[in-house]
Amino acid sequence: MISGKGQFRPGVPLTVTVIVCIAILIGLGTWQARKVGPKTELLARIEAGLKAEPMPLPVHLDDPTTVEFRRVSFSGTVMDAEPVKVFGTNLKGGAGYQLYLPVQKRYGMNVLVNFGWVPANTTALPSLMQGQEIMVTGVLRTSAVPGSMTPANEPDKDAWFTADVHQMAAHFGLKSKEYYHFRVMADQGVLEGALPEGGQVRVDIPNDHFQYALTWYGLALSLIGVYIAFGLKRGAKGA
Repeated sequence: MISGKGQFRPGVPLTVTVIVCIAILIGLGTWQARKVGPKTELLARIEAGLKAEPMPLPVHLDDPTTVEFRRVSFSGTVMDAEPVKVFGTNLKGGAGYQLYLPVQKRYGMNVLVNFGWVPANTTALPSLMQGQEIMVTGVLRTSAVPGSMTPANEPDKDAWFTADVHQMAAHFGLKSKEYYHFRVMADQGVLEGALPEGGQVRVDIPNDHFQYALTWYGLALSLIGVYIAFGLKRGAKGA
């Protein structure tokens, strides 16, 4: 308590409430601050993987998350079938479809490959070299997860909105042990021609934890300032 005219009298209930709120705000700020380092390391690893020379795709890969966003390479035969057209935008925001077909490795299972994007008004799909052996280089990604507002896939109506590896594999008649449980986003140049546009790799991993930490700490400081001002004002009135 401050003596004299500037007595500090915020009151016990308010003091307890403010202490609890400050503890929560500082806890939230610290929680966000601890995420800065790991998220920065993750983004650095992703950037390094995207720039690295392609590594040969392993015969077995039990946990694809350990090499997600890593460039890989393999050779195989493209399935002779109509591609799955997953509705989506290209990196410039143009509406269209991502074209997927399985590629069976020369010695191994099938890989669901995103050969690239074509505009929505495309009337005749470009050749994906169906039935031919090709060399694929691209970026390994895990199966896509639909957002809360994303419509469900309807394979029987050829309506695809999420690149669900397992649904696409079932659509192509592949059993669980006949395909890898991830997909590969083919580089531009794997196929000849401008379409489909390869290299459609989007990294949507925000790293705003530092800003969030500052926000929570700032709120804690503001609360302390309001608490002190209220206590002094209340004390001046002799409350």
